Amino acid sequence: MKRFGVWLLGVCILALNMSAVEGGAAAMKKAGYTLLDMYVKSFQEMAARGTSSGELETNLQAMATEAKKAKEAGEINLVFYSRYARILAMTKLLVQPDQGNILMPVIDREVTDFLLDITGEEPIAYKAGGPPAIGQVANALAEELINLQIYLDTLEKREAMRKKLDEGMTGPPKK
Repeated sequence: MKRFGVWLLGVCILALNMSAVEGGAAAMKKAGYTLLDMYVKSFQEMAARGTSSGELETNLQAMATEAKKAKEAGEINLVFYSRYARILAMTKLLVQPDQGNILMPVIDREVTDFLLDITGEEPIAYKAGGPPAIGQVANALAEELINLQIYLDTLEKREAMRKKLDEGMTGPPKK
């Protein structure tokens, strides 16, 4: 578990440059960046001190609670919320011990879907187990964190493109 945390931390630090949102940024961006920062900082702190599954569980629950509050307050939309919640769930699936391999079919299915959705990779390394498997999933988690950061960075552009697309589907504006 420590190796996973350190690996994920390294990937996240290299991949993400989470800076504070300044000035007139929308509440969605601010709340979204705050949630992404919580995730990254949680692993930074655990890597610095060492980690336990109990501490990780507590941190994941706190992040899930904050995400739910932000969704209910309208500070993040359903797209961001569902993708962030999936990151939290995938993290928990990977680090939570599955004694007796009772959940292995569920974990295999979820990891396969996640890898294919995010990186397009077949989960060959995951099925084999060991460090390459953890690295493959940690890479997909880092990629999804980057995707969420890009999503937040481009919210205004997305809205303008959506409006333009909607106008194109309904024809030119009537005068």
